[in-house]
This record gives sequence, C-alpha cells and structure tokens, in this order.
Amino acid sequence: MNEGTLAILIQWSLLCLVWMGSLDLLLRELKVTRKHLLAALTVFLICSFAFWPLSFAPVQVSLAGTLLPLILCGWLYRKMPKDRRRIHLLASVMIAWLLFWLRWMFFTDPVLLFWEEQLILPVIGLVAVAIVNRKGVAQLFSLLFSFILADVIHALYFWRLSGTCLLGDEYAQDLMWSSLSLWCILRVIWLWVCRLIGWNQIEPSNSDARR
Repeated sequence: MNEGTLAILIQWSLLCLVWMGSLDLLLRELKVTRKHLLAALTVFLICSFAFWPLSFAPVQVSLAGTLLPLILCGWLYRKMPKDRRRIHLLASVMIAWLLFWLRWMFFTDPVLLFWEEQLILPVIGLVAVAIVNRKGVAQLFSLLFSFILADVIHALYFWRLSGTCLLGDEYAQDLMWSSLSLWCILRVIWLWVCRLIGWNQIEPSNSDARR
C-alpha cells in the first residue's frame, strides 16, 4: 500500500461513521456537533487527496499533515481547563520525544521491528496518552500534538541526510490517522462501558451531535 493511502481510507471510514451517528457519544464528550466534524473531515480528505505542501524554502509544510492538525490542536488547547493546559502540553512534548526516539531506533536498527511501525508507534503513543490523561479532549490534544511534534523533530533531524525537509508527509499522516482511529475505537468502547455501568463521564450538553 502506498504511503498516504491508509490515512485517506481512515478519513473515509470516520466520515461514514460520523454520518451514520456511530460516534455521537464521542462527539457529546468533545462537545462537537456532527456537521462541524463532517466539515472538518471533508477538508482533511480534500487536502490529503490533493497534497498541497506550502514551501518555506528549504522547508515544505503539508497542509493536511501539519497545518490543519495544528489548528485543531489550538482549538483543543483552548477547550482544556486553563490550570491544566501547561501540564498537558509538557506531557505531549515528552510523548513526542518518545515517538521520535522510537522512529530513530527502528531506522538505525530495523531488527527491533517486531511488528509494523505503523502499528507499533500508534499503540505506544496511545498507551502513553492514556497514562497521562483521563479526559477525552486532553487525550486527543496530546495524541495529535505529540505525533505532529515527533514528525517535525524527525524531519529536521534527517534533513542533513536526505537533503529535503517535508513536514507532515504521507507516512506521517498514516501514523497520525492510525493513532486517531485506534483512539476513537477505544474511547467509544470506554464511553459505552461507562454508560452501561452508570458511570457518566459526559456532561449534559445541548449539542446537536445527534441530529
């Protein structure tokens, strides 16, 4: 499978799930309406298909792989409690360095790859995020920001070896969307379990996520 294809397939799948209302419980926790998430996923999908990098010589920045996720991170950052923002930001930076170290280690010693890297990194990133964060908004922020920052560090570090520097390339998008899809699945399962046992973690909301 070509790099970037996995990210597009995941975006299509999430688009269908949101359209069918399968993620409404997650939307209520994040306080996001269905139409807003559909619009955001559509923008990501279009930019991933077109792959529009912005050139800031000698660095190129992908719109779908770096700029749009950073905008989403900024929105999530503002939704978090002010007294916890710096803690979550610091935790995300530490997770990003962990992800970069793993990518560097797998690159220098491929024998350590006991599984596909596109599965190892999302799983480890998700475990780290779940350890340091409990709320859905904070987890989503940390997951997104850590993968973006890890890709930036990786691209700048290997710049001297490859001679090019592209932030948010297709492979980085595959890693990011793999982690997001895994987080969505596990988070929805967790919310349904909490709902079944009567442990309500979702605040009442007038959101039209169910419309």
